Amino acid sequence: MTAVERRTAQRSPEHGGEGKPEPRRWVFITWYPYCRRSDALSEQIGARSYLVHYLRFKVPILAPVKYVPQTLKTLQILVRERPSVVLVANPPVIAPLLVWAVSWFLGSRFVLDVHSGAFQHTRWSWTMPLQRFLARRALATVVTNEHMASLVRSWGAKPLLVQDIALNLAPSGPSSRNGDFHAVFICTHSVDEPVAAVVEAARRLPQMSFSFTGDPSYARKGFRESLPGNVRLTGFTPDDEYLALLRGADAILALTREDHTMQRGAYEAMALEKPLVTSDWGLLRQVFSRGTVHVDNTPQAIAVALETIRAHPDRFRSEMADLKRERRQVSAAQVATLARVCAASESGGSE
Repeated sequence: MTAVERRTAQRSPEHGGEGKPEPRRWVFITWYPYCRRSDALSEQIGARSYLVHYLRFKVPILAPVKYVPQTLKTLQILVRERPSVVLVANPPVIAPLLVWAVSWFLGSRFVLDVHSGAFQHTRWSWTMPLQRFLARRALATVVTNEHMASLVRSWGAKPLLVQDIALNLAPSGPSSRNGDFHAVFICTHSVDEPVAAVVEAARRLPQMSFSFTGDPSYARKGFRESLPGNVRLTGFTPDDEYLALLRGADAILALTREDHTMQRGAYEAMALEKPLVTSDWGLLRQVFSRGTVHVDNTPQAIAVALETIRAHPDRFRSEMADLKRERRQVSAAQVATLARVCAASESGGSE
């Protein structure tokens, strides 16, 4: 996997001295092979999104090897673009550390976009002092919930809540169905996902069909052999095939065992106006307040949620369409605040 460059539209260009539009020199660096959040946020603030990744994703033993070419590629992008503001995703913390170091030479400023795993997963707990160091030097640290904002604030750094990212996904378009009632579980086989519970729920609902997304090679040993006949593994698919799969769903599942963890898959369900099953955490209840069944991640609760949606599909779809319109307004306000922070740094001011 090589670096992928997303060149996004400049939504609100600044103006040069002769009255000609001058594109913003903002870039977003993400050391992932894919990240809809980074791409969507870049598009909405008028930045360029760069996904920089080599070798296999989520294999810690490869990190020391792949971080070398990812560092070189990031340096190449920054030197070529000479950005005034760099937004950078964390984890891995090496990416923002590199951006901070380079900012000394390029005269740029940086914004951290912190995913919940950076704060909550034991894999990254050793980096907390380094994250605190970087947050104090950043223009802002973008987080998805008030719990993490409070932590950043306690460090003497500036948190910025960008909870909602209004994804530009058309509900109508090519779709791929599987059976009379098709449930799609957005799954990456991450440690926080209750995968076994969804498998058991599927076993209890043989009249429904299930598609599990993501690369099954990340699953536990013996996973394939444990699946009932109504579960299909899609593997990692191209974006157009993935969206067709979601459009063909009667319900979408996006679940986590960890509190204070936003679900990107739930935003995809909302963007496509699909009934959602997600976990019963305060953050997810607050954001996904309609068109959604919240569950305690047990097979019984998941099965009941899907039966409920099957019994009232029109109601859940209508509620999700209403929620989408409501949350777009929240998203616009939060993203505008981030854009103002970046723009103020260019003019030498502060937000």
